[in-house]
Amino acid sequence: MKKLVALLVCLTLLLTFAVGLGEAEKPYTFGVSLFYRSDEFYIDIENMMKVYAEEIGVELIIQDANTDSSVQLRQFEDFIQMGVDAIVFSPCDPAACVPAIESANAAGIPVFTYDGVVEDKSLIASGMYSDFYADGYAAGTWAKGYIEKNLGGSAKVALLDYPLSPVVCGLRADGFSDAVSELEGVEIVARQDGHATRTGGMEVMETILTANVNDVDLVFAINYESGAGAASAIESAGADCAVVCVAWGKEALEKLDAGDPYIKALLLGDPSDQAEIIKIAKDYLDGKEVPAESGYSYYIVEHDTLNDLIDWRFIIDMRG
Repeated sequence: MKKLVALLVCLTLLLTFAVGLGEAEKPYTFGVSLFYRSDEFYIDIENMMKVYAEEIGVELIIQDANTDSSVQLRQFEDFIQMGVDAIVFSPCDPAACVPAIESANAAGIPVFTYDGVVEDKSLIASGMYSDFYADGYAAGTWAKGYIEKNLGGSAKVALLDYPLSPVVCGLRADGFSDAVSELEGVEIVARQDGHATRTGGMEVMETILTANVNDVDLVFAINYESGAGAASAIESAGADCAVVCVAWGKEALEKLDAGDPYIKALLLGDPSDQAEIIKIAKDYLDGKEVPAESGYSYYIVEHDTLNDLIDWRFIIDMRG
């Protein structure tokens, strides 16, 4: 009888060990809610997330919110029902996402952010943030140097903003405007909504050029699509105007690399930097200490400096 009891105890211990081992080997599953897939930058962030997930052995369930906060809230609900181990997302709205984060936390699911902010950071296990105002200020500082070097310190400047994104795009436009306005010879002739699209940028730039009789010297656009649209309008009008824009993408990088006559500089972010949030989430779940906030920076590249700062071809070639 004693031998039978001992055998049962051993079998129970072995079964417990096997179950525990199976649980330990089961990979974490992360629910990922993307801001949108309408921009190459976000496509490449997603691709780099997949690369990192494979490297560290986690599974991703990726959904596209397409800039719609109500869609993102439903995605959170789905992730909670699935019982994911963590939620990683780029917020569509800093305030609207708060109830969803609270629901995830109540379910014991930690939440991680990238490329955006939430109204209450205390709800976030860890977030990756950029100083959007500083990004724009860096672009404006470049513009000041360009104006001093090429335009004798005087210029008429236009900004293509995107009011639907006041935290990211709005702050970048503010930073740019403040920096470039430090030159006494600079006049901001327009700050209008370029709709973050090529068509919108082109149409708005046509209006700005008409209102200023083609007398605009430099344009700042909050993304490449609106900047490319502005460049098309400038070319069609035969105007002499430089474009600097926040950008990431094959066309943008190839144009700058080739010495495009209109797009003179890009405010560039590296998609692989933001994808690092996947590694941070894994470390957090593994019980490692992670920072509440991690920073990443955008930086200005020109034709002569592009290839010295980033291996952009490698990231783009991953698209296949």
